[in-house]
Amino acid sequence: MGGAGKLRDVLTRDQPAHSIKEKMTWSPEQPFQSLALTGGGFRGLFTARALQVIEEKLGSPIGRRFDLTCGTSIGGIVALAVAFEVPMKQVVDVFETDGESIFPSHEPPTSKLGKGYDLFKHMNRPRYSSEPLRAAITKLIGADAILGDALHPVAIPAVNVTQGKPQVFKTRHKAEWDRDWRFKAVDVALATSAAPTFFELALVDGNLYADGGLFANAPDLLAIHEAEHFFNVSVESQRVLSVGTTTKSYSVSFAAGRQFGIEEWMEDQRLFSVTISSQQQFVEQLVTHRLGDRYFRIDHEPSQEQAKDLGLDVASDVAKKTLIALATKATTDVLGTRLVPYLSHEPKLQLIKEG
Repeated sequence: MGGAGKLRDVLTRDQPAHSIKEKMTWSPEQPFQSLALTGGGFRGLFTARALQVIEEKLGSPIGRRFDLTCGTSIGGIVALAVAFEVPMKQVVDVFETDGESIFPSHEPPTSKLGKGYDLFKHMNRPRYSSEPLRAAITKLIGADAILGDALHPVAIPAVNVTQGKPQVFKTRHKAEWDRDWRFKAVDVALATSAAPTFFELALVDGNLYADGGLFANAPDLLAIHEAEHFFNVSVESQRVLSVGTTTKSYSVSFAAGRQFGIEEWMEDQRLFSVTISSQQQFVEQLVTHRLGDRYFRIDHEPSQEQAKDLGLDVASDVAKKTLIALATKATTDVLGTRLVPYLSHEPKLQLIKEG
């Protein structure tokens, strides 16, 4: 992928030629269509592969079929790639080749002593360096590219821990939003994916940020709110395609007891698994209630055997093969049925480039 200047010159001939000044309106027949991409660490390879399958069917970038793309954490990185028209095949390739640099393989300790030592070793520092993640992102989007270079509207949640508030980074798809478009895309990507204990806090415009998954790991509701609140689009005139990361329900055995401390909650990433799973299930329920059949989610819960090979920071060859296979099957199953209206959509929401 070239630099920011090259991105500005990308031709988008098959996009509908709506004027910026044209009044944008949506209806049940011509809805505001959003793409929502869930967080989930390396399991985001499932998301990228699902979108690659769709792009191969379309023969064109998937960003040209959505008014807005929202993504959190790894989903935020993929969402930015969508907004910059990075081919999803390239995203999949980078995830596969750089995965073990970002998440070096390691054997989780099994003994009580080993678990205690592992906790102590990472007591005052994150488990992984952010530099391999930054390097992977800049293979997809130029190091100097800014949000203003994006070709399609995008919204990326993160937690501003300097201000103590959630924040959503946005392209300038509304005239008064005249700040975020100046930020480097790679910095925004690192902000939304700065998972506590995994990576260091990200720095954007003098403020520190943590992973957007802390409050919006499934950004489906964010997409609906963006359309409803800022563009006066009724829920009846909205449609959302959501893509998961092999989200599975997470439960705790009674054999584990009830006296959970730091060690128990951090074991096997219990705390993160409960947070991701419960958020996703709750959001899916709420959005289904609001949108009904105008909401569709591509995901696949792994089997008990497959789940042993997957994890937020597991980038092994077996994990890659499993995620690719699950995404391919889950997506091809619905390409000619449930996905048809999503893939024929012509978006109206425009980016504001002048001024």
